[in-house]
Amino acid sequence: MKSTVNENSTWKKVGRGIYQFRYLLIAVLAVFSIFLGIYSKHLPGILEGDGFRTPGDYEKAKNILENDFEQSPNSVIILLERKKEASAQAFQSDIERVVKKIDKEKNIKQFLNPLNNPSMKKDKIAYLTFLYDEKDYDKLVDMNNAFAKKVESYSSDTVKIGTTGFTIINDVMNKTSQEDLKKAEMIGVPIAFIVLFFAFGSLVASAIPILIGIISILATFGILAFIGKYVDLSIFVLNVAPMIGLALSIDFALLFVSRYKTELSEQSSVKEAISITFATAGRAIIFSGICVFIGLSALYFINIDLFRSVAISGAVVVLVSLFLSLTLLPAVLSALGKNINKGTLKWLANRSQVQQQAVWRRFANFVMKRPVIMAISSLIILGIFVIPIRDVHLNIPTIDALPKHESSRIYYEKYQKAFLPDAQKHGTVVMVLHSKDDIVTKANLSSLEQVQKTLENDPNVYKVKSVFSAVDMNADQLLPALKSVNAPKLQPAINAYTHDKKTFIQVFLNSDPKSEKGKQWVRDFEAKYKGKIEGFNFIFGGQVKFEQELFDEITDNIAYGLTVIMVSTFIILMIAFRSIIIPIKAILMNVLSLSATFGIITWLFQGGNFGLPQSDIMLILPVFVFGLVFGLSMDYEVFLMSRMQELYLATGDNSYSTREGLVSTSRIITSAASIMIVITGAFAFTDMIPVKQMGIGIAIAIFLDATIVRLVLVPSLMQLFGKWNWWFPFAKKSVQESTEKVG
Repeated sequence: MKSTVNENSTWKKVGRGIYQFRYLLIAVLAVFSIFLGIYSKHLPGILEGDGFRTPGDYEKAKNILENDFEQSPNSVIILLERKKEASAQAFQSDIERVVKKIDKEKNIKQFLNPLNNPSMKKDKIAYLTFLYDEKDYDKLVDMNNAFAKKVESYSSDTVKIGTTGFTIINDVMNKTSQEDLKKAEMIGVPIAFIVLFFAFGSLVASAIPILIGIISILATFGILAFIGKYVDLSIFVLNVAPMIGLALSIDFALLFVSRYKTELSEQSSVKEAISITFATAGRAIIFSGICVFIGLSALYFINIDLFRSVAISGAVVVLVSLFLSLTLLPAVLSALGKNINKGTLKWLANRSQVQQQAVWRRFANFVMKRPVIMAISSLIILGIFVIPIRDVHLNIPTIDALPKHESSRIYYEKYQKAFLPDAQKHGTVVMVLHSKDDIVTKANLSSLEQVQKTLENDPNVYKVKSVFSAVDMNADQLLPALKSVNAPKLQPAINAYTHDKKTFIQVFLNSDPKSEKGKQWVRDFEAKYKGKIEGFNFIFGGQVKFEQELFDEITDNIAYGLTVIMVSTFIILMIAFRSIIIPIKAILMNVLSLSATFGIITWLFQGGNFGLPQSDIMLILPVFVFGLVFGLSMDYEVFLMSRMQELYLATGDNSYSTREGLVSTSRIITSAASIMIVITGAFAFTDMIPVKQMGIGIAIAIFLDATIVRLVLVPSLMQLFGKWNWWFPFAKKSVQESTEKVG
């Protein structure tokens, strides 16, 4: 069918310009891509932590505990385990040996061990904590890793030594993320090439989308390496950016190359084929990319480092993919010309085009003859998938994000079990109190004791630890004792809980560390007592406060992000398709398919089905998948509806344009979806649980969207709505007059 694109459209003029300057464009973009690709090697060293951080009381309390009470999360935890055949005496001797060796280290800020704190040793296990006096975090990580290897070499026939701690765990997460990325690429890229080869039947045509995808990722990493100097970026960027970038770049290139091959067979010159392809596929790619960009950038409304890292990296990778797909890709195709068909297996190419079109036409006729039945059936299937959501348990991944076989996780869990049993069973809150005067005064001690009694009498509190429990005295006894001959013996315990005008109380709750009950207790206590404790102001820290702030930050701000996504997507699709009904349907169908995805993920992971590790759903997954997939799935909506609109503008026949639009794009949509599923689904074979959940989640969402929604529900509803699909009250133009808008 002849193209309906207006000869003098701006889109065609841009396409001709790219053809005219194709070699210059390739040379300039190649130089920039190589430069960014080389610079991208700096990115892994810049990334920090898992990104679960938000400004609030938790961060303030953590800084006070670290700076004033030397409770640094950056300490190395050294675990010493007595071997079965070793005696208690030999175990004690080995502890002394290890302590003496560590004592020789230079630049020590803090070193705690069982020789000066007997509570750090039990029958068959002991631990030490060590901290260098180094403020530069990157240097500290390197020093801690080197120190950990050295200390582990001190193991003997008597004792086995292992190391863990925040910096070590964080470094392992970083390295695991890089290994996961390589593993996913080794699986995803070759399979994506095979899918492309069967779609095009040509080696050259199949290689180009892969090439554009790889260049997009390297360029993105290079840009993020620059951004990372000024903005904290999470280590999960290493997984999320390639996952989005590779899939999106290949999708864009697949659409563009496919349309180019079609136009090349119908037009008199390569220049004309490029210009029409740019005016049709290029236009669809721009609207599609904008939808994805909006879906990701909306995550920036949530002030958590991880969300903002993904928003930033996602926005960059989308813009880079979009830019290269509309510049480098058409320039390369212009340079190749008809050589795009080099390496074509004619029997495969002909079979792909002829047989697949026949299959899709039969399928389209089947769906459109039964629109009511097909629409209702699709809605019922998706509705069934939604059901498991009612049992979903959302949690923040901590050390359990690492695989169970990882040594730093094993040693940390042993340390917790032996020395922090209460923290495993009871949610922990640290109440940091600040006074205008010195803590050790009669008035302040009396007020502090009253706070402790209030906490102890709370039915939701299991246990309280404070300066009073440390010295086993009440307020009336403590002040005289500090003036007696026993004062030197009491001072270490006093110093552990008080510093100048600050003190802290450890509160263990009668609820699970990750339960909603504990979070609500924090909210209620703050609402009731903040600003009302005589002589003190207080803030909460600890694991429960950490999770409460993250949960609240997401729930309080998610509505803004979703509103931006919905409204912006509606406006963009309305402008693109000059329709009110089409964008409303697209948004509602996306919400339904994503809800079904969350239901399937809940069933898979919480039930431990299909061999997946049984785990709660990470809190960020629904937000991430919604932000990512809402935009990504619009690819297929834009691809499909663009072709339908083009045909409708030419004929004015809704049924014809729906059927032929479905026939002409189904092969592209299924190929694009297959590639997206392969690339994101490959992360199912990675070791990081959050990444595994995200990869599988996106793959399922794309599968549902590209099959049940785009190929069944969309054509069914298009048939049912008829010409109302194209109702646009803001402009009254005939079909022929509107034709130019396609270009």
